Formats: sequence, structure tokens, C-alpha cells
Amino acid sequence: MIFRLVGIAIIGVIVVSLLRTAKPEFAVFATIATGVVMVITMLSGLEKVVLAFDKIVDKSGIEDGVFSAVLKIIGIGYLTEYSASVATDAGCASIAQKLQFGGKIVIFLMSMSIVSALVDIVTALVNV
Repeated sequence: MIFRLVGIAIIGVIVVSLLRTAKPEFAVFATIATGVVMVITMLSGLEKVVLAFDKIVDKSGIEDGVFSAVLKIIGIGYLTEYSASVATDAGCASIAQKLQFGGKIVIFLMSMSIVSALVDIVTALVNV
């Protein structure tokens, strides 16, 4: 899988470099397209990790909502980082920083359900 990703990245860099000199307005689109192709390539590997994580959650007895929240938080982190990188590549570093800050706030808000579930688990263990 890593060789595929490296190959896609190298081809993307070449295309973006060529476009920056010939048609600079299309370079951002080539950057985005390269990233999308790379994400699609990685999805098959992510599916295995999610299934393994699901098995761990089933064995632990933790609520599915916590599992779902963790996956959403991870997804938000990756999506925010990717989007901020695209904004930086497009020359909008200020927007990229605000996007990263917004992503952190959303992650913090979503983590409250996990913290609440953790407190419930600890309370149940202490009261046993």
C-alpha cells in the first residue's frame, strides 16, 4: 500500500508542478484530486482497522456510542488536517489556522460524551 501511496504522491507532485507553470489556477484542483485518490487508496486499510477496533469494543463491553464517537473524532481530525493543508497549499494560511482551531473545538465538544462514559465506568467500578 505504501508504494501505491508514494507513486500517487510523486505523480501528483509532478502534475501540480507542471500546472503551476502552465495553468496555476488548476494546481489547487490537482492537489485536491491527488489527496482524494490517496484517501480512497487508504480506505481499504482503514476498514480492517475499524473492524479490529469494533471487535475490541465488543469484548470490552463499552457502549457502541463511545466507539462511534471515537471514530468520528479521528475522522474529524484527519479531515481537518487535510483541509487545512489544502488551504495552506492554496496560499490561505490564515484560513487553514482557523480551520484547525475549529476542528479542535469540534473534537473537544465531541469528546464530552466519551468523558461522560468514562466517568460512568469509573463510578460503577468504585461502587462495586
